[in-house]
Amino acid sequence: MVANILRLKLRLLANGFKRSPWQLVGVIFGGLYALGMVVMLSLAAWFSADALEVRGWVSILIGSVIVLGWAVIPPMITGVDLTLEPQRFVHFGIEANALARGLILAGFISVPAFLTMLAVLGFSTIWRLEPLALIVGVLCALGTWVMAILLCQYLTIMATALRSKRRFRELSFGLLFLLLIGLGPIITTIATNAESIFDLLIPATKVLAFTPLGAFAAVPNDLATGQFAALGLHLALALVYLAGLYLLLTRATSKATVTPPAAQRASSAKGLGFFKITPATPSGAVAARALTYWFKDPRYALSVIMVPMLPIIFYFAGGTTGSYTMMLLLGPMIGILMGFSISADVSYDNTAFALHVLTGVSGKADRLGRVMACFALVIVPLILAAVLPATLTGQPWRIPGDLGLSLGAFLIALGVSSIASARYTYAVPLPGDNPMKTPPGSGARVALTQLATFGIMGVLLIPTLVPYVFGWVTQSMMAGYIALAVGLITGSIMLFFGIRIGGKTMDARQPELMQAVLVNR
Repeated sequence: MVANILRLKLRLLANGFKRSPWQLVGVIFGGLYALGMVVMLSLAAWFSADALEVRGWVSILIGSVIVLGWAVIPPMITGVDLTLEPQRFVHFGIEANALARGLILAGFISVPAFLTMLAVLGFSTIWRLEPLALIVGVLCALGTWVMAILLCQYLTIMATALRSKRRFRELSFGLLFLLLIGLGPIITTIATNAESIFDLLIPATKVLAFTPLGAFAAVPNDLATGQFAALGLHLALALVYLAGLYLLLTRATSKATVTPPAAQRASSAKGLGFFKITPATPSGAVAARALTYWFKDPRYALSVIMVPMLPIIFYFAGGTTGSYTMMLLLGPMIGILMGFSISADVSYDNTAFALHVLTGVSGKADRLGRVMACFALVIVPLILAAVLPATLTGQPWRIPGDLGLSLGAFLIALGVSSIASARYTYAVPLPGDNPMKTPPGSGARVALTQLATFGIMGVLLIPTLVPYVFGWVTQSMMAGYIALAVGLITGSIMLFFGIRIGGKTMDARQPELMQAVLVNR
């Protein structure tokens, strides 16, 4: 049975490369990039072999980062290969222990797992000057690799029940995204306030050496430095952690194979929600539905979270460089990003787009409704982002220009996005999926579509940029007012034609759009 499961995993892995030529191209480029990183890490370890004073804590740090990365990123973002989730074998009646062993071993068969193994083996060359330490380092590197994969599988299984709950998915995504966005400012603040980064890392690695993250990685250094008591303790802890984790994973996998997955229930709703406050028109109904998406669909959370996060990022970046000039570009950046966010609305609708087709909503009403929802949500933060930085930095002459560029960028982005989403669709995470999931074969099409959309926005923004830049250089408020007028005029014209052209395009392409969104299921 174990051999059959492993053959199945290998077959699934091979077939995954045949689904789309673009997916194969993406895997090749991604694999080459990852191999390049592995080679760089191995070369760094090779040439650091004579740095006796740093080998120990660097080895523990790298090993801990690898295990922690596997423990956090796959369970939170993608999970273990979903084709072999234990719950999928509930109805087959396979003996639980045999199935558990097969599924655990199958977890080691993947491209990321193979690249991770190469990385830990390559880094073990940091002990190349001492043959015995090198042999132990290779074995402990494999132990670190096994620990990372097993911990990833266990946490993924334990999180399966929680992932079926919508609130948990939204909260975990929000926390993870905030952590990723704030990682730079956090590291910058720590590094700035510490006299030396080594004052933080070295004590931390001493603690990590007694945890499942760095226990294996600490053993070669203990051998190389002659700390045999510490070697025995770290090795014993590592083996206990590994054995205990294997037992926990076996039990969890066996239990999951006889326990049906938790059923997902739709959330209850009371009242009319946004339908109560929007106009009783087709465009008003579309706006109400779009606003509901903005507040309840975690796939829209990326755009919503970016609004308050951009000022924080720019503030910390300014604190590092000593210049807060980037804060003055908050308004235009928010305008571009939030206006662009509706360019994938039809793709995000998925099968719900049938509501527009079956009820006969016109393309113009659809475009206008989505613009209304985004405008109502963004306009106040946009104005504040355009006005406050210049006011707080004592440069009131900048306010008209900043306001004009911000509003112009937002209106132009809304107009261009209204056309783009009616003409082009691409694979996006399905309703209920993890918002950070990347559907197979969608990378190249998404990149080209988004690049073209941003390029058109930039070209249309040039008439506003000319007086804006002139006013910035000469500190002229009059040039700022000209930029404000040009931004409002060009933005309004683009928005008007964007809604009309996008509406006509949608009316003409409703069958094609419906077919396109149905493919992504």
